[in-house]
Amino acid sequence: MKNILLLVSILSFNVVFGQSQDSLSKKEWGKIVTLLSGEKWHDAEKLTGKYLKRFDHKNDSLADPAILRYMYLRCIAAQFGEKTYDKETALKKVDSLKGKSVITPPLIFNQKRMFNGLALSDDKKSFFSCASNNSMTIIQEFENYYFSDSTTVSRSESLTDKSLRIGCFIKSIDAEGFTMPRFKVVFENAFIWDEE
Repeated sequence: MKNILLLVSILSFNVVFGQSQDSLSKKEWGKIVTLLSGEKWHDAEKLTGKYLKRFDHKNDSLADPAILRYMYLRCIAAQFGEKTYDKETALKKVDSLKGKSVITPPLIFNQKRMFNGLALSDDKKSFFSCASNNSMTIIQEFENYYFSDSTTVSRSESLTDKSLRIGCFIKSIDAEGFTMPRFKVVFENAFIWDEE
């Protein structure tokens, strides 16, 4: 059910924002969602990378490549967390993403949520997410989202338990940890919208 909701969210986003003929088909999105849901990170990396090549790398105004970039980033982070890729290889694979736009899948905002959701950061200046695998045994990346509109953070309590998508730009990607390697990603100029 979760996979279907993710696919519907992606497709409805593309319809609302009127994607061009270069957008992915329902079948193509379905292939990616199936791989990601099954945590087939290497296959999902190859497929998202292939689909990203369809889009002009200078055009940062389309939703499809922004969604694909986030998926690709998570595929690399997952493989880094699982120690499939070493630090140098993982960082090299994502270096071209810096400065590019991404769009996240719907994430639930709740201060009590530890994994795969959103919470207010400890310093109360950004939203924070601890991205992990489905079983929450491997941390893939720590994410901080800094908003263009500072009122987003100040009114965060009103967002509790809402399903939110975030559009933003990747400011930096670093690797940290030895026993449990993970990415630390900082996003800037973020904005949210309620998926419900």
